Amino acid sequence: MSLAFAVDEKVLCFHGPLIYPAKVLKAEKWTGDDNASGATGPHFRVHYLGWKQTWDEWVPPTRLLKHTDANLAKQRALQDAQRASNAAALAASSAGADATSSERAGEGRRRGRESTDTAGARKRKREERGTVEREEEYIKRPEIKIALPDALKLQLVDDWENVTKKNLLVPLPRTPSVRTILSDYRAFYLARKDRSSRSPSVLDEVLLGLTLYFDRSLGANLLYRFERAQYLELQKEHAAKKEERRGAGRKRGDGDAEAGEWKASDVYGAEHLLRLFVNLPGIIAHTTMDAPSVALLKEHLGDFLAYVAKEQSRLFTAYEAAPAARS
Repeated sequence: MSLAFAVDEKVLCFHGPLIYPAKVLKAEKWTGDDNASGATGPHFRVHYLGWKQTWDEWVPPTRLLKHTDANLAKQRALQDAQRASNAAALAASSAGADATSSERAGEGRRRGRESTDTAGARKRKREERGTVEREEEYIKRPEIKIALPDALKLQLVDDWENVTKKNLLVPLPRTPSVRTILSDYRAFYLARKDRSSRSPSVLDEVLLGLTLYFDRSLGANLLYRFERAQYLELQKEHAAKKEERRGAGRKRGDGDAEAGEWKASDVYGAEHLLRLFVNLPGIIAHTTMDAPSVALLKEHLGDFLAYVAKEQSRLFTAYEAAPAARS
C-alpha cells in the first residue's frame, strides 16, 4: 500500500485556520467499516510538535502538506495574516470603546435635529441590533482564565494603591523594559534542562504577541488616570527628539533621519506588563485562535508568570512622587 505520507515523516498539518509542524505516527487506508466516523480512504494519525499527546488525531491527506520551503512560506503567510487580524481585532476593540463614548455624547444633539427623520431612526435601530448581536456573539465565546501566582496578585494590589491612592508613579523609562524582560525570559526558558518539548518557535510567537498587545493596549487600557500626564509627556519628549534628529539629518544632507517609532515596550516595565495579564483573557476572546492554540498559549503564559514571580524583586521597582508633588 503506497500512501502520500509515511510513518515518522515530518509534515505540516492544518488545524483550524493555521498550519502547524507535525509528525506522522500511523498511516492507514480506511474502508468505512473500520472507524466510528465511517470515513474512507487514506488517513494519518499525527502528533503536533510541541503539543501534548491529547491533541494527537487522525486526519485525511487534504489537511497535510509536505515539509518543504514553499509550504513553510505558506505557513508563515497564514501566521502573519492571523497576527494582523488579531491586532486589528484588538485595535477595533479599543477604537470601538472610544467610538461608543463619542456616539453617546452626541446622541442627545442628534435626537434634537433628527426627531422627525425616519431614516435616522432606522439607522439607530440597525446599530442597536448590531450591538446586541455582537454582545451575544461575545458571550458565546469560551471564557479564558489565566491564573496569577499569589505574589503577583499582591503586586497588582500594591500597584493600584500606589497610583490611585498615594498618587505615586513608576519611574520611566524602566530598566528592565518589557522588551528586555521578554527577551531575558526567552533565554531562561531555552536554557532550562527540564523544559517541555514545546517548540521554541511557538514561544517566539507568544512573546511577539505579548509585545504587540502591550504596545497597542497600553495607552488605551493599561494606564490609570493619574498616569496619563506622564504618558503624554513621554510621547511629547520623543516627538521633540524625533524632530530634532530630522532637522540635524537635513543639515547633514541625509534626508529624514529619525529616532525610531515610540514603543511602550521599550519604555515601560514589569508593573504595566502585569496589568496586561488582567486584560489578556478579554483580548484573547477577540481573536480567532482555536482551542489547542489557546491551551498552548495558557501553558506558556503560566510558565512566564511563574518566572516573573520568581524574579519579582529584580523586575519591579519602587514608586516615586509625581514631578509636581516633589518638594
